[in-house]
Amino acid sequence: MTLEAACLELAKYAFHKNPTGGDRAFYKLLEQSSLHTHTENGDLTSMIVDTHFQVNFQGQTVPMSGIGYVASYPEFRGNGAASQLMTDILRENYQNETFFSYLAPFSYSFYSKFGYSYVFNQKHYEINAVDFPVGAKTDLTVKRLAYATAQVDLACVHAQAVGNGSLVRGDFEWSYYYDYKKQPHFAVIYDQTEPRGYVIYDFDGMNFVIQELITLDDQAKNAAYRFIASHAGAFDKIIYTAPSDVTLEQEMREPGRAKISLLPYMMARIVNLKAFLKQFPITVYKQFTITDDILPENNLTFGTGQAVTMTIGEFTKFVMQDVILREYF
Repeated sequence: MTLEAACLELAKYAFHKNPTGGDRAFYKLLEQSSLHTHTENGDLTSMIVDTHFQVNFQGQTVPMSGIGYVASYPEFRGNGAASQLMTDILRENYQNETFFSYLAPFSYSFYSKFGYSYVFNQKHYEINAVDFPVGAKTDLTVKRLAYATAQVDLACVHAQAVGNGSLVRGDFEWSYYYDYKKQPHFAVIYDQTEPRGYVIYDFDGMNFVIQELITLDDQAKNAAYRFIASHAGAFDKIIYTAPSDVTLEQEMREPGRAKISLLPYMMARIVNLKAFLKQFPITVYKQFTITDDILPENNLTFGTGQAVTMTIGEFTKFVMQDVILREYF
């Protein structure tokens, strides 16, 4: 059995389910990932997948390490292997001058020991279908398309709308998400031939589930709303787990009937502080002293003004206070 196949077996056992998209999606993810493993007596005990992404930060594209599939067999849990793998991954990414690392934690307190800070929220909507914003009429066209037909236009819209902190999607990310991991429905909004927005959605029983909704102007937003609202006769609820800056409730006819929750989501940390400061110098009037228990190379003092001491996690939260995340990774 190959190491990749052994890791797939561990993932299935540890998470009690097949990876979303099945075996082929897991193997696809590994094409852009580093696989970190621990063995005892030749047997695999623990694994972590470190996927190499890029994110938009303050208008620039920078490298990010996406941590996933943190798993150990139960008889080996508590042996320190996962902690050692996390340390190894951070050190490797430091050497590669990776700016950030993101992860969706099983335990916020566990990952805080590695310098991660909780920075991303999601906003969850459960809306009666009849209460979804209707949207004004426009001259735009909405086309339901197969992914292969829509992909170029989806990427065009996404690239124009990427928010501060969000993933930059290249060919790998689009293919991984929608050729391998999921097969939802796609509707693209056009101003004649120019794509101005899209809705990625799926059906779950009597729920219409919005997976992603991006529009580049108010006309496109109205066209997207009208398309979604046109499904009200066929569904009871519209479900949308949105970026934290979405304010859909301000456009609902009866917002009081919706269930709206702000959900804690992902953690992040700066990995290579020197590389980060070189590209994003701090301009506030403070003298920072940073402490990092995992990467002592980040123990730096810089800036001028009021003296403040922060852990690497606290400093990460300070510089990422305005970030959002548009999607899972």
